[in-house]
Amino acid sequence: MLRFGTDGQGSGNNLDMFETMKVACLIQGGIHENEPRISAKDVIKMATINGAKLLGLEQKVGSIEVGKDADIILVDVEENLNNIKMVPNLNEVANLVYNTSGRNVLTTIVKGNILMENRQIKNVDLSKIIEKCKKII
Repeated sequence: MLRFGTDGQGSGNNLDMFETMKVACLIQGGIHENEPRISAKDVIKMATINGAKLLGLEQKVGSIEVGKDADIILVDVEENLNNIKMVPNLNEVANLVYNTSGRNVLTTIVKGNILMENRQIKNVDLSKIIEKCKKII
């Protein structure tokens, strides 16, 4: 079972799971040249349900199913000039893996609670968090 994550700054310096998914697909092409690559669909499984399986949490998280925690992100895939990497959107799954970044996340829901909506973080004083981060040595 293949899986991966962004569990700290040492795992990619930006904690962007979309970038990690893209690199997973691209690096295999560089290693195996013209051999079949891992598919975008498979890499999404690596980032979701396979990670849950690794942690023994597949009955609780990792996929959208009745009875599981509602951990969901809504991603902006609209085709327009402000989101130019999404044009053209010929394959939605591949576009999600190859052309999306954390900046495309509009809404984040964890255990059914909306933490960020339309890119606005809720119930947190963002300026205080940024100041605390700046003080970390």
